[in-house]
Amino acid sequence: MNIVDKENIRLKVAAGDWKEAVREAGDLLLRSGRITEGYISSMIDSIEKLGPYIVIIPGVALPHARPDETVLTGGTSLITLERPVEFGNAENDPVDVVVAFAARSDSGHLENIAGISRFLEDAERLERLRGTSDIEVAFRSINRTDIG
Repeated sequence: MNIVDKENIRLKVAAGDWKEAVREAGDLLLRSGRITEGYISSMIDSIEKLGPYIVIIPGVALPHARPDETVLTGGTSLITLERPVEFGNAENDPVDVVVAFAARSDSGHLENIAGISRFLEDAERLERLRGTSDIEVAFRSINRTDIG
């Protein structure tokens, strides 16, 4: 099973600030029919209320919100940014990789985090993702398939 489908990957996206980056990542989930517009607002609201805890390692943010009726089917999207943006996390800013996810249940939420975490633990694959403009390379990097 893929962590991220090709339709939910965009590379070198222009975003002026963290909210725009979250909206861009959320828009991929919206366009693929996985969430409603309300989920994007919930992700932004969560960051505004709880702070930039979603910036989990240097340069990587994992925006998400609680499972609710705005999640139609679970899913994950990934964008890399043309220019890094600040989320307000002193240790891990600026961010150039945004992996948004939505789950229909708490257990689905944990499964998404586990799959994404396995990818992020592989520094070589993460650097390959950061350096590419090729969706196929990004898709294979995050989904841990062989790169030919």
